[in-house]
Amino acid sequence: MIRLPISHDSATDIVPIFREGLKQSRVKAGEKVVVYADTFTNPVYSAAFMAAARDLGASAFVMTQPLINADASNRLGRASPQPLMIEVMKLADFVVDVSTGGMLYSNDHEAVLATGTRILRVREPEDVLLRLMPSQKVKERATRGVERYKSAKTIRLTSPDGTDLVMSKGSRVASNQYGMADETGRWDHWGTGLVCTTVEEETVEGVLVMSPGDVLFPFERYVTEPLHLHFEKGIAHRVEGGREAIMLRGYLEQHGDEGARRISHVGWGIEHRATWEALSTRNWDNAGGVETRSCYGNVLLAIGENRDLGGENPSRLHIDMAFRSTRLEIDGQPVVDACQFLDQSVA
Repeated sequence: MIRLPISHDSATDIVPIFREGLKQSRVKAGEKVVVYADTFTNPVYSAAFMAAARDLGASAFVMTQPLINADASNRLGRASPQPLMIEVMKLADFVVDVSTGGMLYSNDHEAVLATGTRILRVREPEDVLLRLMPSQKVKERATRGVERYKSAKTIRLTSPDGTDLVMSKGSRVASNQYGMADETGRWDHWGTGLVCTTVEEETVEGVLVMSPGDVLFPFERYVTEPLHLHFEKGIAHRVEGGREAIMLRGYLEQHGDEGARRISHVGWGIEHRATWEALSTRNWDNAGGVETRSCYGNVLLAIGENRDLGGENPSRLHIDMAFRSTRLEIDGQPVVDACQFLDQSVA
């Protein structure tokens, strides 16, 4: 959300957008709303969310913490709220997370949700939030996707470039994102639309290929050369390919652990308004990541941390990958293929 120029005058346009987004998450009169920010948060967002919540009759205020420690010794990454802030969030009905890194994939995040507090993560520029305003159509698609995953036992990915990856879902519970934190204890991310499940981590076998044009996070770049991840007994023992493979190997070796080489989640995008090219046209203002993860009919897979989604992998990393030409099958039945839904029950 760091977009220039930052002007308090822009709140004139932003407050109505934020008010509508909060309404979709069922923020209402009498609720207690906390806006969680840090010193690198766009200050217009913090103020506008507070105003929007108050317009809806909620009691609202902003909590801001330093992003960088006084001795500059901390690593910048996912948010790390101070203990007192966590206790305040537990007492709230609703938290708007506009921090730089976000709280997802942290023990603090789970502790807040366990009290019934709803959390909405917001980081995209205002025009993206307006275009991807949470909608009932996307929510219904998300609900059908979770239902489709319920009876799944085996998931297989294939692609023309050589992907052939098989994994067992077992009894894992599927989840979704549709941009609304509208249920007790729910977390969501405004602008995201996807369905996913964790898998039994040790069951993953085969080869996963990223083709040119696929997106590799956290580098937020389109792959330029085929990248191969070879899985044996759930672990990607080999990462082969060109420049992106070199980058990923180095990133895993420097920051990762064994869990970072295991599948975190797998599923598909459901946001028909998202555009694949957004990452190349909008990355200058910190936008595009939500859209390329959520594009209608794409395959989204991640390696690393997955406890927030019902998995058992406490890795230090979480790396998303978005695929344009991959086919996903559930128990031998195709669901999506090359950004086309073959199973109309989830389209």
